[in-house]
Amino acid sequence: MIYLAEHTAAFGILAVVLWLPGYALERLAVERGWLAFAPELRGIARFGLGVGAWIVALFVLACCGLLIRPALLVVSALATGMALWARLRLPSPQDDRSATANIRWPSITSILAGIAVVAVLAPIYLLASSPVVSADAGAYHLTLPKLFLAQGGLQVVPLNVYSTWPLDIQLIYALAMAFGDFVVAKLAHFGFGILTLVSLYFGCKAFHRSASGWLAIPLLLANGVFAFELRVAYVDLAHAFFFLAGFLFMIDTLDQHRPSALWLSGICCGIAAGVKITGIVSAMVIGTLFLAANLRSGAGHRLPWRLFLVRFVMPVLVLWSPWIIRLAWTTGNPAYPFFYETFGGPDWSATLGEQLSAWQSSIGMGRTPVDYLLLPLRVILLGELGYGRFDGAIGSFWIVLLPLAMWNARHNRLTRRCLGVAGLSFVFWAVSSQQMRFLIPILPLLAMAGGITIVELLDRLPTASWQRVGKGLAFAAALSFFVATQARILSAGVRTFTVYLRSDSDLIASAVPPVYRFINQNLAQDARLLFLNTNQAFFCEREVIADSFFEASQIADWLTPASNPNELRDLLAERGVTHILIEHRPRPIAYPRALGELLQNPSRATRLYHSEDGRFSVFELR
Repeated sequence: MIYLAEHTAAFGILAVVLWLPGYALERLAVERGWLAFAPELRGIARFGLGVGAWIVALFVLACCGLLIRPALLVVSALATGMALWARLRLPSPQDDRSATANIRWPSITSILAGIAVVAVLAPIYLLASSPVVSADAGAYHLTLPKLFLAQGGLQVVPLNVYSTWPLDIQLIYALAMAFGDFVVAKLAHFGFGILTLVSLYFGCKAFHRSASGWLAIPLLLANGVFAFELRVAYVDLAHAFFFLAGFLFMIDTLDQHRPSALWLSGICCGIAAGVKITGIVSAMVIGTLFLAANLRSGAGHRLPWRLFLVRFVMPVLVLWSPWIIRLAWTTGNPAYPFFYETFGGPDWSATLGEQLSAWQSSIGMGRTPVDYLLLPLRVILLGELGYGRFDGAIGSFWIVLLPLAMWNARHNRLTRRCLGVAGLSFVFWAVSSQQMRFLIPILPLLAMAGGITIVELLDRLPTASWQRVGKGLAFAAALSFFVATQARILSAGVRTFTVYLRSDSDLIASAVPPVYRFINQNLAQDARLLFLNTNQAFFCEREVIADSFFEASQIADWLTPASNPNELRDLLAERGVTHILIEHRPRPIAYPRALGELLQNPSRATRLYHSEDGRFSVFELR
């Protein structure tokens, strides 16, 4: 239990540290008249500004080689001082005072709904707090922050494409790991999922009704891909939060005629653009909402275009462009590794570009015109693990609820905008990598549209009592669907709790696979390993060269010119490789024959380790 209590406390401290600068900035901006937005969105604004301020500070520190604990302590102290100054010296906003004066206890229905949501999330929280590292986290989501902290700043990792891309959330993980460990970073991603759920509720409350918010929460949870990401350290839940926040502040700008809320939409979309290489698409989609609304408005109701450029486009560019400048500076290609034929780039080739494109196009169930027509149905009904089925699932209930929402959108503008933004994002997704988890950012918008639709349909019942019963049953049905479809995960979370109760050992140390314990204990500090058939480098305490994509193996492309073991040994020596780790599993990688000859020659390579299950081998090069 000490393990769970320590990490829960560290997670709570991290949440406060991220919130502090946002609290100060929001109070200052509102007091000066720079910002105005719906009161229900205040918490979203504070967390959005706080995380954004930290990302900027962490990026600057990392560029200066100061991504170290003392510097982070100084920034944390400054954030705390800013929050105290704002609390003591700035008057509370009028709506804060009004809200305090009119505090009302939540209804019994809301209390019961909240307890039910917390109850189903608790087992997933226990899984998120476990020391298990998932595949992509072990390859780069957690490995890169660990390396950045070790080196004191941003580093371009050899043959790791991800290390050059936008890394907003990895910087937040670095902050979490500086004051805790990688489990706190996992919990940070869980926290972004909770922020998304909370933002969904308050967005519905601000622009529709709280009842639609309570229905939207289980509708979002009932998507398997969302539930999966709550327990791993990826970035898609953070992407979903900032995408949803950008959408809500844009709605506040357009529907409530609050032009200053456009600043917050631009800031949130700028952060979303820095989450991943394709994140800029999110900002573009939210931007089209403003453009479409302005074009449809009469001449007397249009917002000036300069407001859009200054308050939306400029924050997006300010927060996104440093990553693109870094990408161009380090690789010579602002879209690396894409557009290699035009811009070039290190450790890449036209052949690799073709292989990467072919792999991305192979994900899903086809790319013919008929496949695109059937794509929405297939995504809803046929999604499951494996790239041939989008590698994830969403709720099958969308096959009924989505057409109902489209029908309701005829007379509900918010529903229409939710579906419009989600639909445009879906088009971009369809023509790119059709991985289900890349759809996570649009799921909150679909859940909002679904919650609004159910509420407005149930409002047609003859009495208020029947309406309340109907909404309660709809909430219970959506939550039950989540429990039924995720029963295996929830039961695993309960079993994890029993492990926390019984275990007296160091859970994190016990999570390190034996092969990495051998490497960390037996190889020299200056050893440099080449990983073959695996890129899970997080637990390895030595320098590692590993593939980003197995389907477009940079290692195989690099070693292919070697026609014999001598030439291959020279190539490895150029990179300073002293050891090779092999995971013995089939991969679609065509390594040169000289590699096998090198490893089988005792005069050139000595096997130092072979795992009991035969999965791993470690060789020392002579």
